[in-house]
Amino acid sequence: MAATTWGDPFRRLPGALVCLLGLMVWGDAAARAQQAANATDTTTLKSYTLEELTQLQITSVTKEPTTAFRTPAAIRVLTSDQIRESGARTIPDLLRLIPGVNVAQISSNSWAIGIRGFESGLSKSVLVLIDGRSVYTPLFRGVYWDMQDVLIEDIDRIEVIDGPGGTIWGSNAVNGVINIITKNSRDTHGTMVSAQTGNVDQGALNWRYGGGDDAFSYRVYGKGFTQGPEDHPDGRNFDDWRRGQIGFRTDSRPSDRDELTVQGDMYGGVAGEALQISTYSPPAITNAYGNSLFNGENILAAWRRRLKSGDVQVVGYWDRTNRSELNYQEIRNTFDIDFIHHLALGRNDVTWGAGARISPDHFLQVVPTVLFSPVHDYYNIYSGFIQDEIAIVPDRLSFTLGSKFEHTSYSGYDYQPSARIAWTPSTKQTFWAAVTRAVRTASRIEEGFDFSALQIPSLPLYIRLVGDNDFSPEQLIGYEAGYRTNVAPRLVASLSLFHNRYDDLLSVEVENPFVETTPAPAHLVLPLYLRNGIAANSNGGELVMVWDPTPKLRLRGSYSAVFIDARRRPGSDDSSTVRQLEGDSPVHEGVVTATIRLTSKADLNLAYRAVSALPDLKVPAYSTGDARLGYRLGEMWTLEVVGQNLLQPSHVEYSGLPGGGLGIRRSVFGGVMWGR
Repeated sequence: MAATTWGDPFRRLPGALVCLLGLMVWGDAAARAQQAANATDTTTLKSYTLEELTQLQITSVTKEPTTAFRTPAAIRVLTSDQIRESGARTIPDLLRLIPGVNVAQISSNSWAIGIRGFESGLSKSVLVLIDGRSVYTPLFRGVYWDMQDVLIEDIDRIEVIDGPGGTIWGSNAVNGVINIITKNSRDTHGTMVSAQTGNVDQGALNWRYGGGDDAFSYRVYGKGFTQGPEDHPDGRNFDDWRRGQIGFRTDSRPSDRDELTVQGDMYGGVAGEALQISTYSPPAITNAYGNSLFNGENILAAWRRRLKSGDVQVVGYWDRTNRSELNYQEIRNTFDIDFIHHLALGRNDVTWGAGARISPDHFLQVVPTVLFSPVHDYYNIYSGFIQDEIAIVPDRLSFTLGSKFEHTSYSGYDYQPSARIAWTPSTKQTFWAAVTRAVRTASRIEEGFDFSALQIPSLPLYIRLVGDNDFSPEQLIGYEAGYRTNVAPRLVASLSLFHNRYDDLLSVEVENPFVETTPAPAHLVLPLYLRNGIAANSNGGELVMVWDPTPKLRLRGSYSAVFIDARRRPGSDDSSTVRQLEGDSPVHEGVVTATIRLTSKADLNLAYRAVSALPDLKVPAYSTGDARLGYRLGEMWTLEVVGQNLLQPSHVEYSGLPGGGLGIRRSVFGGVMWGR
């Protein structure tokens, strides 16, 4: 197991708590002063009450609405109020606020994100959804975060499952599920225009218009931004980022029992990047700086009919992406359809369904040292699932049993069962436990991929990474337990613990070198094959607390820890993966936030986070803070000033780029929003 220390940021965490306790006292005094000045002012935080927070309806665990407080899973919900209060303008920045989610910014347009460890630039063990549409790419087994965006003001909530979610969502939901859910168009009538500008967030313009009635409502929107580079020690400011997106959503009720949603998006962008590119003739390796170009479209339709004892849903979507990097280009179309039937039978609450996904892609070779074969390929998934929640004692004790059954074109048949139990002895506390099996299926990179990198120009010697269709699915058996409680009328706490056992994790195995004469000149190749030579255990947990000490102040605090112990399986000669698994994700992470109602028109939001070191990447522990001051000017105008990463001029959160890690800069921007 990798050694770790808490580091300086966590020595500052108690100080941050003391400061926030001071704010609590100040907030109480301010509230009393305000009440004395105006005895009729009963305004409180424009946010969910703690009781409402515990009763939030979530869908990501079962695909059916259920109460978060009683759910037998480590479910986290980021509400629209929290999103507004944070001042964040990107999805990764919002995910920083969710316990158990590790977010490290690599450059202006790229992030390494993981849940319960396994942090990586493509988030290979996390399934990410936007309104139920999967944005997980089977090319490089992960998520292109610079391509994912929504209008921040339209997000209703972000639901995150810390832990495996394969029983409902299928393969690749290994360590967690992130489901971004936008608002019903009935809730976004009228006009909204907002703009921001600052030193890093250099310019952004967003607009939305919505209308209609209860039977049929709609909205259309557009957004665009340009973002400057982060701090480059070598002065190569390559990572600027520009992006634009338009979209629509309609929600209708064709009958008293039916609901229909149709929505779509179109986007395009430019993201600066740096890569090392090897060539054969002449044998050379160069640091290449340029732009990644991407665009895409998607359209989704969801129909739901209420039945006497349940409901039926059908969801289908088409998604097209076109991404051109400095060393490859891929065009992919995805067609997906899911059928879900929810049936209440006495004490049994049954959900079952079936689905199919067809995802053809076309690879275009840009450099001779990166090749996918065949250049045209199809990734198909056919699946079915069933889950039964049994009310052993109604409203007190329930047992949930289910499984997902899948066939994928890369990995064949697999199953992902789970068993969960929830005990609610009173309305103020819930105990839960679960055991789940989840898998990550093979992707294009493990099926037909050659990547060559020059190591010794004088020979010349190339190292070649090879995916040759001899890779089995990665497997997880996850054990979890948790407890939620209303400690006091103004205090809610949640504790989750887990033990994960991984097997058949990806390894890089060395084979005998050989001489290759084509392409010329003749060169030596050391092949590294993608195999299943690593096993690992991880242990940890998350503690979350929400406290309303006064009507004018809300405090949130969370702490998460994950300890990974990886090892090579017999016969493996992998020399780096164990070190990477144990040292590329933080062991400790803590976040404290405060939302303060200064006056009836002004809010102050503060956040402090501390993250332990990444020893494999030689990234030290760090701490930093964000702040947002918002002011409502009349009925239609809102002004805000947001500062991010305020505690130092810049700090490194991740590495892996040519020349080492970039410093993530202190940034300040101002924003204005008009709506009616």
